[in-house]
Parts: sequence; structure tokens; C-alpha cells
Amino acid sequence: MVTGGSSGIGFGIVRRLSADGHTVHVLDKQAAEQWPSIAGPLAEAVAYHCVDLTDFPATRSRLSESIEQMNGIDVLINNAGIMKFENAHESTEASVRSQIAINVEAPIHLSAAAIQSMLPQETGGHILNIASVAGLKATAKLAVYAATKAAIIHYTRSVAAEYASRRIRANAICPGAVQTALTTRVVFAMIQKTVPLGVMQTVEEVASLVSWLLSDDARNVTGSVYSLDGGMSL
Repeated sequence: MVTGGSSGIGFGIVRRLSADGHTVHVLDKQAAEQWPSIAGPLAEAVAYHCVDLTDFPATRSRLSESIEQMNGIDVLINNAGIMKFENAHESTEASVRSQIAINVEAPIHLSAAAIQSMLPQETGGHILNIASVAGLKATAKLAVYAATKAAIIHYTRSVAAEYASRRIRANAICPGAVQTALTTRVVFAMIQKTVPLGVMQTVEEVASLVSWLLSDDARNVTGSVYSLDGGMSL
């Protein structure tokens, strides 16, 4: 299950996991009828569910329905996120509430539901949270966003500690500046100057790390936080 899987990093993850042979379900706010045009050939292979992630009862219900369809769940990838650029003293109740709801509360509620399904499974499961370099390094005009990402990083490690004995793993990936179709040349050039290695990450690189973490090669990896940021968090 991948949240926010209709664009950006999320869609890249969906493409990679489908290519790897996984059965993939997506939870996203895009209208269901838009999914075929977004996913193209993937639309037939990937199950899509439209839901407002801030409606927690509806989100948990939709996840439960999907788990029943899949006869269980092996992996939950909390990827959906929202970021507001604003001065800390100008943050509004609406912007704070929306960022906490999507970046922290939704992953916590979804993880709780997924873990309940994973506990009886002999194979356990995996909770993978897409955080951000902002959760590791102070960033001007992103105080609230950074706080939510720091929170989900700590939540990830706490879940890993609590459920390791039940074979449920939890890890987090902290991407830096990721090059997407929405990144203009000007913005790209500005951001690239702040990356020590001088290269922005691609969606495919994030998806490759996800693919590895879900593989047998990473079966003993839990409670880890991976910086994929070209050195931005140094």
C-alpha cells in the first residue's frame, strides 16, 4: 500500500514496485476516474483508492478494505505529504493543522491499522515512512514542516523498537531535493547549488532505495533512517 501514489516520489515508487512484481494498492486524493490517465498501462495492474487522508475514519476503513482484498498486507509506505513555505511567526492555524494531519497523524493511524493486520502474520511486515532532510536539519521557512518530519522519523524508530520481536520492521527515508517534472530550470539551479554533491536526487533513486529495503537483502534492517540527499543533511 502506497499513499500519495499518483504523482512525484509516490508514483515513482508505485512504478518500481509494480515492476518488481509486487501487488500494489494506492491511497490518494485524486479522483478515481483520473487514475487511468495518470497511470497509463499501470492502471490495470495497480489498484487505486480515492480517499481524503485527513478523514481518518474513512482512511482506515479504505485501508481495511484493501487489506481484505489482498488477504493481508506486507508493506505500508506512508509517502503522502504536504509542505508549506512560511515564516514561523506567520504560520496559520490552517497550515499547521494540514501539515500535522497529513505528515504525522495520517501515517500514525494507517500504521496502527496495518500493524494490527501484520501481527498475526508469520512473515510480519514493514512500515516505511518517507520523511525529509528537513526532519534532520534546521531549515528556514520550513519550521512546521520540519517538525512534522522529525516527528515521523522518531515515530518510525519507536515502532521499530516495539515490534521487532514480532518481525515487523519500520524504516524511514529522508530525501533531499528531488527532481520532478514540477521543478523549473531556475528552481533546479538554485537548489542544486545547496547540494554538496552537486546533484539532485531523482524519483527513480528514491524508488530504488525503497525496492532494496523491501527485498530479502534488507531483512535485518529496521529502525534505520536513510538520508538520500547528496549531503544536504551534513
